[in-house]
Parts: sequence; C-alpha cells; structure tokens
Amino acid sequence: MATRSLVLGVILTFLAASAWAHGDKVHVRGTITNVSDTSVTVKGADGKPVEVKLVKSTTFILHVPPTSDQPAKASDLAVGDTVVIHATPSGDSLQADEVRFTVPAKPAPGKSAS
Repeated sequence: MATRSLVLGVILTFLAASAWAHGDKVHVRGTITNVSDTSVTVKGADGKPVEVKLVKSTTFILHVPPTSDQPAKASDLAVGDTVVIHATPSGDSLQADEVRFTVPAKPAPGKSAS
C-alpha cells in the first residue's frame, strides 16, 4: 500500500511539473494560410484562423522528417507549411517565441498530388 501511494505521488508530481512547464504559453498548431514580415496566420484543426506576431526574439526551426531539425528564418515560412508555434499572450495578441514548421511533401516525379 505504501509503495502504491509513493508511485502515485511520483506520477502526480511529474504530471504537475509538465503542466507548469509552459506556464502561460499558448500552442498554435495548424497550416499557415498567410505569412508576412510581422505575423503568421494559422488555420487550426477547428478551421479558425489565429494570427501570431513574429518578434525579434522569435526562433524558427525547420523539421525535416523523419527526425532532423535545423535552424531556419522567417523568410523560410510559406503558405501551406504545417506549424507548431509556442507563443506568449500579450494583450489581445500572441507573440511567437518559437515556430517549428514542416514543408509539405512534394509528389514524386510523374505523380500528381491527390
């Protein structure tokens, strides 16, 4: 019984720590529908657009499947890219801390995208 309580306590501690890991951060996930020098608009799974401001401190990471990540820059973003943005609420807007993105796969030569 004591072991079970100890294990449960450890599990709850890890869950609480992971919930606090991002503090007030917001995750925005979806497909880029618009990109400019100052912001990116993302269409999420619910179909609603979310605009996230790009700031001087925003970092960009290109994910190249299956497991490679490489540094990128804002100008590498394009409409159609899939993104996960870690953002900080600032008033009525979101400011991107980190933008991780994947470029859509290109169809093989001679094959059409369906």
